[in-house]
Amino acid sequence: TMIGSPIPRREDARLLTGQGQFADDLRHDGQVFAAFVRSPHAHAVIEGVRIDAARAMPHVLGVFTGPDLRDDGVGPIPALLAERSGGTRNRDGSIIREPVWWAIAIDRVRHVGEPVAFVIATTPDAARDAADAVEVDYRVLLAVIDAVDALRPDAPQLFDDRPRNVVIDWSTGHEATVARAFAGAAHVERAELFAQRLSPAYLEPRSALASHDATSGRFTLEVCAQAVHALAASLAYGFGVPVASVRCVSRDVGGAFGGKNYPYPEYVACLWAARRLGRPVKWTSSRTEGFVSDSHARDNRIAGEMAFDASGRILGLRVHVHANEGAYIGGGIPFSISLNMERMISGLYVIPAIDLVVQGTVTNTVPVQVYRGVGRTEAVMIVERLVDGAARALGRDVAAMRRQNMVTRFPYHTPCRAIYDSGDYVACLDRVLAMADWEGFPARRAAARARGRLRGIGIGAYIEGTGGPPQEFAAVRVLSEGIVEVPVGSHSQGQGHETTFAQVVADRLGIPYEQVRIVFGDTDRVARGVGTFASRSMVKAGSAAVLATDLMLDSARDAAARRLEAARDDIVYEKGRFIVSGTDRAIGLFDLAATDPLEAELMHDNALYAFANGCAICELEVDPETGAVELLRFSVVDDSGRAVNPLVVHGQMHGALVQGVGQALHEGVAYDAAGQVLSGSFMDYTMPRADDIPPIAVESRDVPSPTNPLGVKGAGEGGIVAAPPAVMNALVDALAPYGVRDIEAPATPERVWRAIWGSARL
Repeated sequence: TMIGSPIPRREDARLLTGQGQFADDLRHDGQVFAAFVRSPHAHAVIEGVRIDAARAMPHVLGVFTGPDLRDDGVGPIPALLAERSGGTRNRDGSIIREPVWWAIAIDRVRHVGEPVAFVIATTPDAARDAADAVEVDYRVLLAVIDAVDALRPDAPQLFDDRPRNVVIDWSTGHEATVARAFAGAAHVERAELFAQRLSPAYLEPRSALASHDATSGRFTLEVCAQAVHALAASLAYGFGVPVASVRCVSRDVGGAFGGKNYPYPEYVACLWAARRLGRPVKWTSSRTEGFVSDSHARDNRIAGEMAFDASGRILGLRVHVHANEGAYIGGGIPFSISLNMERMISGLYVIPAIDLVVQGTVTNTVPVQVYRGVGRTEAVMIVERLVDGAARALGRDVAAMRRQNMVTRFPYHTPCRAIYDSGDYVACLDRVLAMADWEGFPARRAAARARGRLRGIGIGAYIEGTGGPPQEFAAVRVLSEGIVEVPVGSHSQGQGHETTFAQVVADRLGIPYEQVRIVFGDTDRVARGVGTFASRSMVKAGSAAVLATDLMLDSARDAAARRLEAARDDIVYEKGRFIVSGTDRAIGLFDLAATDPLEAELMHDNALYAFANGCAICELEVDPETGAVELLRFSVVDDSGRAVNPLVVHGQMHGALVQGVGQALHEGVAYDAAGQVLSGSFMDYTMPRADDIPPIAVESRDVPSPTNPLGVKGAGEGGIVAAPPAVMNALVDALAPYGVRDIEAPATPERVWRAIWGSARL
């Protein structure tokens, strides 16, 4: 069988030898270049834009402002929240709607880096020089950068129709039931944490090449993106044209993590300029631009309380999240944080009563968008900190406390309407304890103490609801030249889809996977699609490919019966051949395709979520003289359901763990009180490096999911969900002798040093 085989990714040979085709590699005859004039202020009224000097510079073809686009009929950036909400409403019953966001600011800017004009020129340097010559008159306003501060009555108001800057005020669970649980509790554990603001920091900066065909009136956007069909639909909505009038193409993508998932202002501006000038328009972000124009992530303040009975069983959970949405709503972020937390706020535990509130506010910061682990990370972080803290407060072993409360019967219905489909949470915990040599830790801690070091160990038990939107598209076409072509609505940003999707179809057909060709990332070549995010590719697109293959075989059986002059019920399919049962009469799949069209397509629709899960253990040491943290080992037991390719699954875990380590120890977008970005380069925004990462041991303990025909659960985000609580719990464990009960992420050496030397036990 091809499923379960750790086949090396076939796309790697192309990518590692420089044969990839990324957005900035593209060149069109006659292309011109865009450069953007960006606001240096976080909040200001635009009182005038002077463009004459820039327009007169050599090689400049045009200088344009927000009113140029608006007056030509281009609408605001469409987040389409009301249309995408699925009935989700605020607590008062009102519909959640996005504030107005113009691609190029018209009357006011609301974050540093917001575009206020753009230049088109025949060379990139000429465009940048002319952009520098544009003069903008601003009347600077007070700014607010924190989600909680934005709620204050005297806070600057970003939009007249958003009182107290609130854009979402949502809840789930049952407040009264939770109140009763807390009233009868023997112990209540409380924690507050800050999931700090992050930058996606893609390997490949954003880039786009826009063109327009005046004859057909059709736009084409070649871009690094992860959901081309949704992007085309949003752009068509903004331009007021049919969806068929916008083609989006995305080839190789060097990382996305959610941030390349929606229509950015630059894409709208480049498409409009291509139509206006009749020439292809190219734009590629610089790294500095990226820090103030790529979507940011996280920035959520989370307060949690967990109630326990005298035996240590969890009785109830109360969580309140203040989410910083940034200056505008860039897609589905309010729903992503809210609904993902709703699905995963129970962690791996039986929690009889839950009350979850999410309040989202706009601030004078770069818009926040989905990012690997959105909602999942926040839910697991607060639950794991509360369980860990309660165990320490009650003098209980942190592993035993978890084991006592873990879900053991499936399907399990949480109080927030999630249905955990399958798993063996206790077995994952017990196995990772053995892998990490949990019992031998006290001796290692004593040895570290003798060397003047503080050693800690921590658990991160994680849940990850995978699948996202219920629909995904796939088609299967058998070509007579010996290739099965499979267009899928999902896309790849490094996950190995060219290999794993081919394995799935090849397994179903009984042919070598080299004969399967996957097609994605082009709205002309793939009829429909949703995209890649939410660990959904194999759960939804893989299932769609399997079902489309079955549909094709079913119709092909009729064609084979005609060619072989046999009854349809006598035709069996085995390893690339249709055979008349009980005879030697047969015809090959590709021979049949030479005379009969063998194809099928479907939009798979499955509203069920599959819940990947597992446990991670981090062991680390702290130098008390400097606060430096050294990670020593990571052990992970992961249940991603049936692994199509274990090599790829473990690779996803490694990459996600590194990103989670970045959140725990290194990364953080910093703003000053005026809304200026202080971390505007990799000199100031710290990324985890190879020597920061310890050996990572990953084992799979997969329990197939009954929610989909492949039995898969998704593997893209488990590591980034597991790492922050595992690292932070280990760090608190190391610092426990100093009375440290919590520390804010990123736990930089300075923060750790201050926690030690400012403690009450010195």
